Parts: sequence; C-alpha cells; structure tokens
Amino acid sequence: MAVGAHHLALLVALLFAASASVSAAGGCSSDKFSSNRTFAHCLDLPHLNSSLHFTYDSAARSLSIAFVAPPAKPEGWVAWAINPTGGGMRGSQALIGFHQADGALAVKTYNISGYGPISEGPIAFETSDLAAEMSGGAMRVFGKLVLPKGMTTTVEQVWQVGATVADGVPQKHGFDKENMEAKGLVDLSKGALVQSPPPAPAPAANGTSPPAPGASPTASASTSNIHVKGIGNAVALIVSLAAGFLFI
Repeated sequence: MAVGAHHLALLVALLFAASASVSAAGGCSSDKFSSNRTFAHCLDLPHLNSSLHFTYDSAARSLSIAFVAPPAKPEGWVAWAINPTGGGMRGSQALIGFHQADGALAVKTYNISGYGPISEGPIAFETSDLAAEMSGGAMRVFGKLVLPKGMTTTVEQVWQVGATVADGVPQKHGFDKENMEAKGLVDLSKGALVQSPPPAPAPAANGTSPPAPGASPTASASTSNIHVKGIGNAVALIVSLAAGFLFI
C-alpha cells in the first residue's frame, strides 16, 4: 500500500506538471469576449504579457482583431498597429484603446509619423467596429481593418502599453526592453508569427561578410517541435504509469 500511495502521489505531480505545460503553451486560447466575438487564430505575443486574436478574410482583404494586454497602469492605454513600412514605431497605423473623460472605453486611430506627441486622425487602412473592454485587469481592443490591394499578408505588427492619458491624449510609453522589443512579423494567412530576419552583419576586415548570428527559422521550428514532443512524451508517461497503478 505504501508503494501504491507513493506512485499515486507521483502520478498527481506529473498530471499537474503536464497541465501547467499545456496551459503555458496556449494561454490566449482561454480568452472569452463579449458580444459572442470569436476569431480564427490567437497568438501569445512575446512581450508585454499580451496576445492577438484575429480573423483574416482574403477575399475581402479584411482583418478583424482583438488585442489583449494590461495597461501599464489602470488609467493607461494599450495599442496595436500595423506598420506598412516595416520600420518599428515610426509609420505605424495604430489602434489605441483608453478611458475617455467620462470614464468610458474607446478606441481611436493614430498615424504614428514620428516620436513626438501624437494626434488622433485617419490611418492608411479603412477601419470599423472599433471598441474596447476591460477584463481581469487587461484591456481588449477590437477593430476591423481593410488592407489595400496588393499588400502582402505578412505584415509587421507593433504593440505597446502606456501608463497615462492626459487631456484625452495617450502619453509616451516606457522604454524598458519589453517595450522596445514589442514588434515583429505575423503571417495573417497562416495565423502564425514569423521570425524576423537578423540584421545584415558588418563586413569583416578582409572584406568578406561573416555568417549572420542567431538561430535560423529551421532551428526555431525544431525547438517548437521538441517542446510539443516533450509534452506528448510526458502525457504518454503519465498514461503508462496510470495503467501500471491499476495493477498495484
């Protein structure tokens, strides 16, 4: 009996670990939205504790999104953008959600043309269905954008959070590593994040270019495969152990 109790405790621990691994692998899949909003894809973004849900209609070139992130402070703001020029923040066509003077949440559009104060105005994409809501300390920004004809469906997304809004204008965000790295490529057709190409290496002293540093996309995919296989192996081990316990 003592041996059986020990094995049962081990089984419970393994089940807990496997559950935690699966939850960590797909946190955004548990998000539920008001008004029965649903989306074809969800991606846990690598910075600012955020996620992106979206549906892309290639025939209509329309992109429906829900961006989820906690603002830097409860009275702050969150933003999600596409940058058609691929240059980080400058040039981003942004949807920014924040509390209005009356306390209601709203989403406004901003063409981020520089690094100074921003002004509300039209952006490069036709927009509709703009809305926002709060849930569990996170703000959800909703919107629909129509991409122009001929635009690639692998786009640079930029996302951000800020702490303050003054006179109805979102103020500057922080400059921590998490803030500065909150950007990357997303394939709207495949519903997947895309590894950004590494910067071109500087020429060596002899005039030749050294190989680019960093892992290749293939290596990244291999890492993901190892992670998935690891979870599968853990589950298989748990099943085997459970089967053994039945005969103890």
